[in-house]
Amino acid sequence: MAAYLTDERWREIEDAARGSAARLLGGEPTFEAKRLPNRDWRTAWHDHFDLVRIPGARPIIIRPPHIPYEAKPSEVVIDLVPGLAFGTGQHQSTRLCLRLLADLIEGGERVLDVGTGSGILAVAAAKLGAESVLATDIDPLAVDAARQTVRQNRLSERVEVREGSIPSDEQFDVVVANLTADILQYLASDLSRALAPGGRMIASGLIAARQDEVTQTLTEAGLTLESVRGEDEWVALLLSRS
Repeated sequence: MAAYLTDERWREIEDAARGSAARLLGGEPTFEAKRLPNRDWRTAWHDHFDLVRIPGARPIIIRPPHIPYEAKPSEVVIDLVPGLAFGTGQHQSTRLCLRLLADLIEGGERVLDVGTGSGILAVAAAKLGAESVLATDIDPLAVDAARQTVRQNRLSERVEVREGSIPSDEQFDVVVANLTADILQYLASDLSRALAPGGRMIASGLIAARQDEVTQTLTEAGLTLESVRGEDEWVALLLSRS
């Protein structure tokens, strides 16, 4: 485990930290303190976040603003500053959703992104050609992050970010829910109602070991499983509503 503290703060808590660690871990845990050179920590993430490429017929590039990139005609480029909200394109579940969105969006769709996090999937849907996108999240920090991502990509007219969950009075052509197995099961009925007849839903954020139980819950809610896409131990389900 690593923590970054000022010299003054470390001196204040060193004895307490060592005592707490000894009680929790037993014995005499080893602490190593190093003095780091002063720098602008607001931009330290530059060292660890590079271009992310999502291959496919319509490749998606996630670009941090400090890296210049000249896009090819077939590529979709998303500008993203990584922050506290989930979704940078580096996690398998996010990449699976992006690949499926690139396959599904043909142009003119109304899209719902549930649990939008950083807003990366909502922005991707709009840049792939969706007519309008509603992105929702119950976390105020995620809502702020998603709105920033939307503004960075100049999509405020087509992507709306709301604090909340699934609207009860609207239906969408495409629903993407990159959540967890438990939340997908909890929201199954609401997700099904939000999908217009003939619409398609991407459900991700679950490991392969829980694929069958989540699929069963979603099909019991009125959805039909069309296909499964996987990467490592993670899977994404593509479902439809007849």
